[in-house]
Amino acid sequence: MLERTLAILFLATSLTCAATRQPQQPKSGPGGAEYPNADVRESEHGEYGAQYWLFEPQHPQPKKAPLVIFLHGYSAISPGPYRAWIDHIVRRGNIVIYPRYQENLVTPPAEYHDNIVKSLRDALEVLAQKGHVAPDLKRLAIVGHSAGGVGAANYAARAKEENLPQPVAVMIVHPGQGPKDGIQILPLDDASTIAPTTHLLVVVGESDAFVGETSARRIWARTGKVKDRTFITVQSDDHGFPVLRANHLAPLAADRFSTNALDWFGYWRLFDEQCATAFSGKDYTPSTGMGAWSDGTPVKPLKIER
Repeated sequence: MLERTLAILFLATSLTCAATRQPQQPKSGPGGAEYPNADVRESEHGEYGAQYWLFEPQHPQPKKAPLVIFLHGYSAISPGPYRAWIDHIVRRGNIVIYPRYQENLVTPPAEYHDNIVKSLRDALEVLAQKGHVAPDLKRLAIVGHSAGGVGAANYAARAKEENLPQPVAVMIVHPGQGPKDGIQILPLDDASTIAPTTHLLVVVGESDAFVGETSARRIWARTGKVKDRTFITVQSDDHGFPVLRANHLAPLAADRFSTNALDWFGYWRLFDEQCATAFSGKDYTPSTGMGAWSDGTPVKPLKIER
């Protein structure tokens, strides 16, 4: 009898969750499904640790566009795991360069930054050629996830000293120098050298048990002189189906079937909003709402620190 009762309760709970659906991608606006460019042109360049991919907006092809450096997490040496997010950024009218920066999984972390710079400089030469979209370096943004989040912070910290194109916007997502409470393998530069005019987002996931907030808090503690900065925690929510889990892999989006409300209302929207305000010279106040489940219950909002 007890087993039957438990089975009925489990079935009822499952049906309730299945009936309560996550919010869908907005039709327009930041994070939305309305795009000024219908297609993306992909090309592959370089070799070994300096290999990179270029993604350019097409149909129509603009003459000039902002440039986004997209830095992957450890071992994601091809753009596949992030392709839906990359396509979203490009179809909104941006060029994306995706540096591989790791020849293989044993490439020394000390080489990552130099490989990113080599890829960027080569990409700028390619984009200067006929038939490509010209990059607008006054509208340069960097987004990095995990090890790439550390790489984004390091690039921004070194840009002035190394005479690199200066990023206007930097979004550091779930940065990690190594496992939570473990050995910190990746070097983190002194983030206090990041230009005060940079528009900075540091984003962590509530359920990120892999790297936690250690590196994110280190970056945050050293960037107090950055005038427009926000620390954001993406919350998990299991009210409906699919469960929205803000773990370390939540920013991955291989295709449209693997995206969810954490992407559309969280990571994607944050970067879209950040770039739009930074490129126009305005300060950024993030939207915190995450939409609502199909029964009208709001999805847990973003937590904001400034």
